[in-house]
Amino acid sequence: MKTNYKFTIYILLVFSFYACNNAKSDQAESFPLLWEFEYTQDADGLSLVNTNPAVLNSQILIAPDKQLTLLNTKDGNVKWQFAIPGSPYISTEEFLTEGSTLYLKEDQNQMLFSIDLDNGTSNWEKDISPLEFYQRSNDGIDNDFLYLSGSRGEIYRFTKQGQLTKTYDVTDYGIETSARSIRVLDNQLIFSQRWREGNNSNANGRILSIDKETEDLLWEYRTENGGYIFEPIILEDGIIYAGVTDGPGEFSALDAESGQVIWRNEGLVTWSFTLSDTMIFVNNGIRMVALDKQTGQELWRTSFGGGHDQDNIAYLDGYLYHSHGSGLYVLDANNGEIIHTEPRSPDGSPFGLVAAANGKVFVQSDYHLYAYEAWK
Repeated sequence: MKTNYKFTIYILLVFSFYACNNAKSDQAESFPLLWEFEYTQDADGLSLVNTNPAVLNSQILIAPDKQLTLLNTKDGNVKWQFAIPGSPYISTEEFLTEGSTLYLKEDQNQMLFSIDLDNGTSNWEKDISPLEFYQRSNDGIDNDFLYLSGSRGEIYRFTKQGQLTKTYDVTDYGIETSARSIRVLDNQLIFSQRWREGNNSNANGRILSIDKETEDLLWEYRTENGGYIFEPIILEDGIIYAGVTDGPGEFSALDAESGQVIWRNEGLVTWSFTLSDTMIFVNNGIRMVALDKQTGQELWRTSFGGGHDQDNIAYLDGYLYHSHGSGLYVLDANNGEIIHTEPRSPDGSPFGLVAAANGKVFVQSDYHLYAYEAWK
């Protein structure tokens, strides 16, 4: 019997067309858009790239448009908005919260706020002038105090009622630069720095621990592989995880009690990172790299096809969410496989900072916050 090759090819093409479209449909159905919120003021570029959205129980806090907005994660309805006098942009990788209170440092007018998260009203406001806060730092908190980075190498200790009780001079410890990220563990005040030594054009990094009462030096960790610049150091279960943001690069795990190096992975620059129970996920600007949490061994790396991006990473239930260039990527956390891509936000602007919790993925664009159903 003579085969009709043209008919066969036609059938194959039709089948392929429907298969591809059904695959795209299935893929889209696996990541549906649940709701969107349009910013009520013009967004500020620095807030869009600096200030991560934060999920607080069943609500999400954002600040891309020179004000704070608290939304219900279920439907995107606004609970409250808080406009800071003078409408400065808000710059912090992580919001400083405790229970139902947000402590917000504002460096353009040198203001410190305590804000009630239940209703968005100010508990108190304090003008700290002529003191000055450091702009892009990630601050610390313990049971009694706030520890906030100053612009000239200070760390200011405030009560939770806004009273300045102590000033630590970081420059007393041999390096004249501000604290970039602050953590508190029992009696330890631990902070990271970036500096340039002599004529060396490369930035170096230091993590220092001092007694928060006596100010005695407890331990010091220095590296010549790059400086700690933007990304917070993370303190978890007595271990500090930290990555440098320039130089040859390194990511390290330190014992928080002694400062002893548990492991160090050299040659890895960190623009952002997040943790799971067993892994560390690092965005090094052009790719994502997964490290074993216990050993620092590289497990996998995934490239996004070029281009530099410093956006953060969100992890939820075995999947990673990260925007690179204009697109939003969903990755399998076990092997780094890119399993879904949203090429651009529904409003046409690039995707940006993300958060994931409560079965949802929240991602900012230049004009909206979008909530997607988490990948299944």
